[in-house]
Amino acid sequence: MTNLKLIIISFIALSALIVCTVLYLIFIPHFADERIVNIRPGDNARIIGNKLVQAEIIKSRTMFVLLSKIRRVDRDLKTGSYIFGGRTNLWQTVSRLRYGKSEAIIITFPEGYSLFKTLKKIDRSGLMPFDSLMASANNPALVKRLTGFDVPSLEGFLYPETYNFSIDLSADSILATQTTEFFKQLASEGINPHEIKDFYPKLILASIVEKEAGPESEREVIAGVFMNRMARGMRLQSCPTVDYILEPRGIRRSVLSYAETQISSPYNTYVNSGLPPTPIANPSLASIKAVLNPKPSSYLYFFADRKGRNIFSHSYEEHLAKQQRL
Repeated sequence: MTNLKLIIISFIALSALIVCTVLYLIFIPHFADERIVNIRPGDNARIIGNKLVQAEIIKSRTMFVLLSKIRRVDRDLKTGSYIFGGRTNLWQTVSRLRYGKSEAIIITFPEGYSLFKTLKKIDRSGLMPFDSLMASANNPALVKRLTGFDVPSLEGFLYPETYNFSIDLSADSILATQTTEFFKQLASEGINPHEIKDFYPKLILASIVEKEAGPESEREVIAGVFMNRMARGMRLQSCPTVDYILEPRGIRRSVLSYAETQISSPYNTYVNSGLPPTPIANPSLASIKAVLNPKPSSYLYFFADRKGRNIFSHSYEEHLAKQQRL
């Protein structure tokens, strides 16, 4: 093979690679949580591209700028709030600039998100600052109005679901939307919280069950285990209650240290008897139903097998023996 042929083949291969890379960056969908990007006077495609890269909406600022210029959408950008993200490719992202401002944003909250994580996700979307949301979520008057209960916060009442929020909602309205969904979901199963004795403690337990359960079939069993322990005056010793303390500190553990299980906090069920003062997460309907209808058993212990399930025991000796066999 002559040097000329080698050069030609290398040039063609390089060109094909560049074309494939460009097509990939432009047309292959990329998923990202939707976020609001505010276009301010003087913002050009480069500035917007920087914002989108930082928000992990796009992978290449250069390609965003180039495509914006080719499609001429960078010449007459109107100020305002635009929503980017979802499952979109770069072409569709640029199209959002061409077709104008957005009016609503989609945010999905997984089951078991705490109030802290829920509000942080809203904050990251650009819909409402965390501090404003937290102030509303802990406002006694708003909490009473939205839930009908005299409780410290909306922790546990913000139902995990996918929401389509108007971008001009207030903090109170955002939280009201999620709380309304909570009562709607319970009503769909014929559950009226205000007719259930000690519903709030049951909601607290449901939040712990939510964080402890693997398969849905385990929830009723786990609820029964915790009720058995409380009936015998035993501490719940639930790791998620300690995780709840550590979460706002930015600490995540797959296994807690002994020192962490001894943290002084009303939420720590290793050092305190009974339930925490509030839920530790926003539970699913399945976890709430499990606590309302626990499965009777004589189990007092369980542990995760690291395969997505829990192993249950009737005594501490049996509990230790099963752990050693793994």
